[in-house]
Amino acid sequence: MIDIVSIDDGEDLTVSDSAVGKAANVLSVQLGSLEYAPPFGVDLSYFLQSDFQIPNESFKAYLVERLVFHQINVSTVVETIETFSRNLTFKVGDANQIEGEQGLIR
Repeated sequence: MIDIVSIDDGEDLTVSDSAVGKAANVLSVQLGSLEYAPPFGVDLSYFLQSDFQIPNESFKAYLVERLVFHQINVSTVVETIETFSRNLTFKVGDANQIEGEQGLIR
């Protein structure tokens, strides 16, 4: 996947081969909300508005499954627990790439 990395006045567009943009879009779009692509995204409302408590590991596995469904390789998922929240950081991209070339999504 080719993403525009920077746009400088008087310069050409700087592009990079990265899955970070697509992964961020998948994780931020509600499933079924796009008229032209209903299966794109994740069903956050199901997990957030459910009457029963869903384990965090199940939610994390669901997000990874949706990323893989959209052909995005997930190398690692790091969970950070703070006072009143949990943050998931996804490392996406080719596992064989150099560490600095992989993308992080929070």
